[in-house]
Amino acid sequence: MFAAILSTIFGAGGMILDKLTLTRHKVNLGVFLPVGFLLVFLMTLVLVPFFGRVDWQIALLPNSLFLLFLMVVIAIAWNVFLYQSIQHEKIHHHELIMMLGPIITVVLAAIFYPEEYDARIFYLALIASLALIFSKSQKEHFFTGKVSYNTFLGVVLMSTEAVVIRELLYSYTPVALYAIRTLVITIFFLFYYRPDVRKVTPQAWGLIGFSAFFGLIQMLARFYAYSELGLTYTTLISILGPIIIFLASWEILHEKIRPRVIFAALVILICVIIATVISFGS
Repeated sequence: MFAAILSTIFGAGGMILDKLTLTRHKVNLGVFLPVGFLLVFLMTLVLVPFFGRVDWQIALLPNSLFLLFLMVVIAIAWNVFLYQSIQHEKIHHHELIMMLGPIITVVLAAIFYPEEYDARIFYLALIASLALIFSKSQKEHFFTGKVSYNTFLGVVLMSTEAVVIRELLYSYTPVALYAIRTLVITIFFLFYYRPDVRKVTPQAWGLIGFSAFFGLIQMLARFYAYSELGLTYTTLISILGPIIIFLASWEILHEKIRPRVIFAALVILICVIIATVISFGS
């Protein structure tokens, strides 16, 4: 459970940091993505000798290699879509669409991993997801333009990748899988964007470095949570993330927060507590 909570906290903090880096400090996306992933890969590489293990008998099977390829392709696509959204939309618009992610992930988990299915936790996750959507379902529309549609596609891809990652974790440790994932994504973004790192200012290096560290903790903790807790329960815990972001956007970015957000936060917290009692009490 600690891994899921850690992932949620660092994910929320990283989202705010990324928004500040891309908008207030005007770091170009063509620099942010390749440099950010390069730093994440180098940080992960340090951990590989200690925690990186691969069951090569399974990993080299054709279906495993296909899943690895699929994971990388999906990861590249959703990172581009979501960071474009962070750069061009207000953070609460971005999070409004991101709220659909938990519902999609929970449904996919129930379909592809019936052995992990627990009806009680499944319905708690759905209730928490709906409460999250209710917290921001005002007069605003989910889709305000092309970027919004791309964000939604990114959310669907992210949820799909979670299912693929869960399968690959049977043959890779989280550190090994994340190292391979970030290496291939880094190579792709470096060749695609071809950033001139000589023009990256020391301030930008610092901001991207902090963002990379937050991303490293978020994703590695999520991988461990997927492996230990399963998709549905991890997703339920992650629903706390947008609530943290709402509160932070109110305090740091001075965006308005409404009473329904507080109500949704209480509902989600209750769902998480009940699910925790069910999971660890049985």
